[in-house]
Amino acid sequence: MDQPKRERKKPRGTSVTLQIGPNSVERVEKELPSGKPEIELHYAEMFCTDNQGMRPHFKRFGRFDNLSAQKENDLDFTVETDLGVKWLELAEFAPIKEVGHYQDSSGFWNGSELAELFKKLVKKKNDKLYGGSVILMVYATHDHFWVPPPIVRMMPSLLRNEGLTLEAVYMVSPHGTVVEAWPGDTASEGPMGLGNVHLGV
Repeated sequence: MDQPKRERKKPRGTSVTLQIGPNSVERVEKELPSGKPEIELHYAEMFCTDNQGMRPHFKRFGRFDNLSAQKENDLDFTVETDLGVKWLELAEFAPIKEVGHYQDSSGFWNGSELAELFKKLVKKKNDKLYGGSVILMVYATHDHFWVPPPIVRMMPSLLRNEGLTLEAVYMVSPHGTVVEAWPGDTASEGPMGLGNVHLGV
């Protein structure tokens, strides 16, 4: 007799935000869903919501409406934008091979190493030859694996000669900050660099 297939729970990390008020600083920890489809839906919905924060993809595509999950072994979602219907493919940035389990991560990284790991993930997705109209959303479920903006802003030059066919690539933090990695937000004047970083609160 066949046993029903049990859904494997994904390891998940910790998303911590500091909320600063007039009289105190509060540490807020966010609980993520445990299953991969639920986590991906959570991040896709967060990505498609214009909350007026760091949202460079809304500047590029105008809107993200009618998010629709696709069947397994296909691109993850379709979404309507001002530039037409786009495919939204998700990839978790979780280089646990380099650090072991989530709880083993110190959050200390060499920026060049972090950039290479991010670039490797983007190239792996690009090598699937999805074609045009595909937006790759790289997300982190743990603060220690969030690639910070100064490193992501280096990606247009680091990916320039990699033959990307993806229309755009974004890095999304555990709490929803979005940074454009490809083709690059020309309006972004933030710092760039690959120095050592300590991630997490």
